[in-house]
Amino acid sequence: MKSMFAASVCLAMVSLAVVGTAHAHHGNSAYDETRTITITGTATEFDFVNPHTQIYMDVKDDKGQVAHWSVECNSPGIMRRSGWSRNSIKPGDQISVTLNPAKTGVPVGFSGGKTGRVVLSGGQTLEMSPK
Repeated sequence: MKSMFAASVCLAMVSLAVVGTAHAHHGNSAYDETRTITITGTATEFDFVNPHTQIYMDVKDDKGQVAHWSVECNSPGIMRRSGWSRNSIKPGDQISVTLNPAKTGVPVGFSGGKTGRVVLSGGQTLEMSPK
């Protein structure tokens, strides 16, 4: 009976550790979800990999200074269901990305959920999440 209880406690602790880790990973606490901005610039890299796709781009400010942005997006599986492929963005593409910026003001953001999207130079809009 004691070994059954010990096994149950051990299983409960492992379950809590796994759930806590998964929840922590999927939090967006670094991003200001109360603000949505759109940045426009030149794509430098597009990583269509797990756990999250990444868009890297150079964005010029009003003074002509270039900021190197990193935009975290949804997983490749979600992106595929939204019509994306690993070739959707290529280095040199002129794109506009709607995102939630980092709370700290660094050039990092999250584009996903209902508001995340990319507009290509030809006007094609790619949504981050399936409708």
